[in-house]
Amino acid sequence: MKLLFSVKQLGKKRPFIQYKSIDVPLLPKQPNTLKDLLTEVVIQQVTEFNQKIEDAKNEKNLFTFFEEYELQEEAQTGKVRFGAIYNDKKANLDKAIETVLLAFFDGLIAVFVEGNQIQKLDDKVLLEENTRITFVRFTFLVGQ
Repeated sequence: MKLLFSVKQLGKKRPFIQYKSIDVPLLPKQPNTLKDLLTEVVIQQVTEFNQKIEDAKNEKNLFTFFEEYELQEEAQTGKVRFGAIYNDKKANLDKAIETVLLAFFDGLIAVFVEGNQIQKLDDKVLLEENTRITFVRFTFLVGQ
């Protein structure tokens, strides 16, 4: 199932990620819970990240070239990065899932599905093709 997701940070004009399409093989039951959704998104993202590291290890190019669509995607974030990976350590899937669930529980991220905020991990989420999901990352300020 293809989902569209965006990542925003408070205080920033542009989203960190502007509606990227990802293919998430969700569990057969519908509706799924928010916990199911977060877990599947993390699995997809960690798999993609680890694959990029593996590809970078196998491919040593002097120059990096962009296809037009890749350049447009990078430009939407406000910064064009050339895909250099300086840390070749792969992400730990179990730790990543634990971290995102803890971040939601601690209130560090908010999740909106089609504009409606999902409050609890056990809340049901009805997902259809091209459902828009927005993650808002909060940054807490501490001072004296």
